[in-house]
Amino acid sequence: MKKTAFILTILSLIFIQSCDLVDSISGKKDDNTVKLYPVEIDGRWGYINSNGQLQIEPDFQWASLFQEGLAVVRESNRWKYIDKTGEVVIEGNFSSIRNFSQGKAAVRFDGRWGYINTSGNFVINPKFRDAHKFSNGRAFVRSLHNWGYYYIDEKGDKIESVDLPGSFDFVETNEFRDGLALVRDDDEFGYIDKSGNAAIKFKYNEARPFSEKLAAVKISDKWGFINSSEDVEISPQFISAGDFGNGLAPARKNSNQFGYVNRSGTLIIPEQFEIAEPFQEERAAVFVDGKWTFIDTSGNQITSPKFDEVAPFFNGLAKVTILIPSEMDDEFTEKVGYINKSGSYVWFPTN
Repeated sequence: MKKTAFILTILSLIFIQSCDLVDSISGKKDDNTVKLYPVEIDGRWGYINSNGQLQIEPDFQWASLFQEGLAVVRESNRWKYIDKTGEVVIEGNFSSIRNFSQGKAAVRFDGRWGYINTSGNFVINPKFRDAHKFSNGRAFVRSLHNWGYYYIDEKGDKIESVDLPGSFDFVETNEFRDGLALVRDDDEFGYIDKSGNAAIKFKYNEARPFSEKLAAVKISDKWGFINSSEDVEISPQFISAGDFGNGLAPARKNSNQFGYVNRSGTLIIPEQFEIAEPFQEERAAVFVDGKWTFIDTSGNQITSPKFDEVAPFFNGLAKVTILIPSEMDDEFTEKVGYINKSGSYVWFPTN
């Protein structure tokens, strides 16, 4: 892969990894918070604490952040869940597994996805082509039969309504937020409630999920923000707009660069960033001059732009990646570290 194509791929995928990590945008908290962070040491993965001290030895082929007290790891070519001591508490013949959310985790068994509880027992049998995390007691799944997507309740039953299509198209951010979920049918977006009713009808060509009680939608050729009653709270005036976090949302109004607006639609942080992500834990990732850094809610950079990849802050730390060119110009070595909210390393990048 050539260097330019590689970097473009990184930019397009950079925040996908964060989809299963946190629910702070929707206001949910992890009741079993474990402040341990996966690190790679000489090709093996272990865990450090928030001070950068090694707490779980690097015994795993791969490791994820903790969710609801458990973390996904790969050991001996098998997917497993460990607790905060590093002990394996759930293992099975799973070909793929995902993090826990609301007491359930999606796992793939014999080519089909189902859900297990924290004891490792199936509570929803494997019967889906794909399955995503639970939020507000609902989960987004894909049918084995017609390839369409729909929502299920905690028993695994389909959520249906007379005014909805039989299935939806895929939406990456598919969890319920503020009691509503963004859905798409063909080329139109709308929002449903937990009962499956069309709370906001399918009529938007582009839309974002709700965040802090507001959702960005495109009306004609401009983006604005609506509330759950579909009232326009911030008039359509932006070239593009993102999700709210800590009372601010990334937006472009007059240029090709992003700034941040408040809930009144006022530009609080000037347009100056090539890419801007939502705030989380009072920090937002921004792309400047070909590198990533983070800003605080006043727009101040906490470090110089120097990272090739970043993940959102989670329990006080953010994972950052530096790509080191190899002797072959089209290949890179990844080195992963963690910074705190002041921008200081608690774990220098390693591989």
